[in-house]
Amino acid sequence: MIENIKVLKVSEFNDLVKNNLESDNKFKSINIKGEIANLTHNKTGHIYFSIKDLEAKIDCAIWKTNAYKLINLNVTEGTEVIVSGSISFYKPTGKITFIVYDIKIDGVGELAIIYEKRFNELKSKGWFNKENKKPITNYPKNIGIVTAATGDAIKDLITTIKRRYPIVNIYVFPAMVQGESSSKDIAKKIRQANNFKIKLDTLIIGRGGGSYEDLWSFNEMDVLTEIYNSNIPIISGIGHEPDITLSDYVADVRSSTPTAAGERSTPDFRNLIKLLDNKLNEFGKKVISLISNNRLFLSSLHKNIEANLNSKIYNQNLFLNNSSHNIKNVIRNKMHNENNKLSEISKNFHSNLFYRLASYKQNLDENLNNFKISLTSKLNLEKTKLEELDNLIKLHNPDFILKKGYAIIRNTDNNIIRSIVDLNNIDIINVTMVDGDKKLKLKKE
Repeated sequence: MIENIKVLKVSEFNDLVKNNLESDNKFKSINIKGEIANLTHNKTGHIYFSIKDLEAKIDCAIWKTNAYKLINLNVTEGTEVIVSGSISFYKPTGKITFIVYDIKIDGVGELAIIYEKRFNELKSKGWFNKENKKPITNYPKNIGIVTAATGDAIKDLITTIKRRYPIVNIYVFPAMVQGESSSKDIAKKIRQANNFKIKLDTLIIGRGGGSYEDLWSFNEMDVLTEIYNSNIPIISGIGHEPDITLSDYVADVRSSTPTAAGERSTPDFRNLIKLLDNKLNEFGKKVISLISNNRLFLSSLHKNIEANLNSKIYNQNLFLNNSSHNIKNVIRNKMHNENNKLSEISKNFHSNLFYRLASYKQNLDENLNNFKISLTSKLNLEKTKLEELDNLIKLHNPDFILKKGYAIIRNTDNNIIRSIVDLNNIDIINVTMVDGDKKLKLKKE
């Protein structure tokens, strides 16, 4: 009877098992829960380990192309995981291996594990530190936006920016903000913004919210690296509360929504107008103070000039009076002396009277002529000094100063107002200018 029983070779048996196992759809997509054991990282990049529970275990392998999924979870011996994969049967040894194409920590989302690990790595590198943050420009000329080309985010950003600061230029770099290749596209648009032909003062990265998975592109390293290396200050406006993406931490400033990012990137134009009004008021007060100080200086100068002129005029008049008096005395004395000489000559020289008279007369005429020349020269010199003094008086004459555009301000009692303090409790002032007087009523602030 034994001859009628089919006997298989080992290889034939293994072929049979392999074909049945690997062709059965029940073994092509299986999820297994268990504890990590015998974890080994092969130099080829593949990872080998076992999944076990209290009653059994199975050998597993995760090929190099999917190994990052396990590495990102930072699993160790004893970690409870759920692996997804299919059965592989190795014919030469008859060994069954579970080929893993996905792995998750039991009870914890894979993305949460990756997020936590990446957060700690970037924090230890100082990517979140304040000293690495670039300041946001208060008055930007050009703002760049990286977000989806359509949707609420771009509309809210442009509307908010133009409402608050209409003079700014906006440049949009449309990007995919969700999906498998979205992180690469976002990173590419950040680079384009940094290399843009026009220098951007601020760059906003925005998205109008979404689920944790929808926002995952903003946690990928290619996006985070471009944000950290950006020469342009970046404001994140991902729009998802209470979760915060890693882009929010790396960005120079984080805003909760695209609208908030638009507000943070621009000043309020209405506040700028108020600021300018205040500056103009301050400038006006300084001008008024300067005018008042100059008026006080001119008034003091006028007093000093007037006093100096009066003193000089008095001294010149005194000098002229003394000179006139001295000249008269000289003439009187000279004539008296000459008369005495004539009398003496008349007495002593009767015989030669006509000759001596003629001789003395000639001397007298010459002396008188020399005296007249000397007197004329001295009078001309004094006349020149008087003319120079007259010109100086005219130069400092208040009317002459008024012709230059200055004015004299007096109160109703005709007293000169020399300081802005003198204007307190005064409603009417008299302003004297070169062509007349004018009464003005002060406007109280």
